[in-house]
Amino acid sequence: MFWFLAGVEEQLPELLEDERGWTGVDVDYHPPRVERLWRQLGDIRVYLHRIHYCDPGEALFHPHPWPSAMKVLKGQYKMAVGYGGGDTPPPVAARLLLGPGSEYEMTNQDAWHYVRPTEEGGTVLTLMVTGLPWKLKRWVPKSEAPLKPLSDVARSYMFTEFRFHYPRNGS
Repeated sequence: MFWFLAGVEEQLPELLEDERGWTGVDVDYHPPRVERLWRQLGDIRVYLHRIHYCDPGEALFHPHPWPSAMKVLKGQYKMAVGYGGGDTPPPVAARLLLGPGSEYEMTNQDAWHYVRPTEEGGTVLTLMVTGLPWKLKRWVPKSEAPLKPLSDVARSYMFTEFRFHYPRNGS
């Protein structure tokens, strides 16, 4: 997945120019709140995240329905990692502190994690790429209600921030 992440980073300055190609959602059904822009590139989905602070013990410990790779661009978060099947959170196996430039991948369907920004009132910006969903369906937590669209103000802020991190040549 790191290879896909690097490839998307090369394309991101151009991809950010076409704002209509991105879908925005406000993931607010469980802390931490995540403002998300995403778009499909063949079998890869690209996500831009702005993750909001939440109090210790509130962050959602969850598996992903697909392999993924992430890069922290701005801010810092604590991440816990665990491993286990089913829908019961496994024990935490490791805790990490990740800041700008940190990258990691989750390549097993039974890997779990949570992320929690460390600065009270602050946010963290991340880039995430995902592959095709696991062949065996994987339980993942979901909102009972449809996710709300991202506000125009949040969209504008995110495009500005991500363009700062991935400027076009000559910009």
